[in-house]
Amino acid sequence: MTPPIKKTAPKPGATGLECPTCGEAAAPPASAGGRSPRPFCSTRCAEVDLGRWFQGQYAIPTVDAADDTIVDALIAEAEAAAGQREE
Repeated sequence: MTPPIKKTAPKPGATGLECPTCGEAAAPPASAGGRSPRPFCSTRCAEVDLGRWFQGQYAIPTVDAADDTIVDALIAEAEAAAGQREE
């Protein structure tokens, strides 16, 4: 039989999130109507992350638009199917 798992209470102010820039504890959630740099630990880390986006260090991979041969083949196939229906 395994021993029971002891649950410890979180430290006051702990949010359970880590800053994606530096790894420190994330800022607490903002109070009603307030502002918080969450999920970052500070405004500085948020701005560092934004700068990385602007410099292109983060990129969302994209697929090039369908090349014309695929599109042309689909159009020809659709026209052929429509031609067969009309006859």
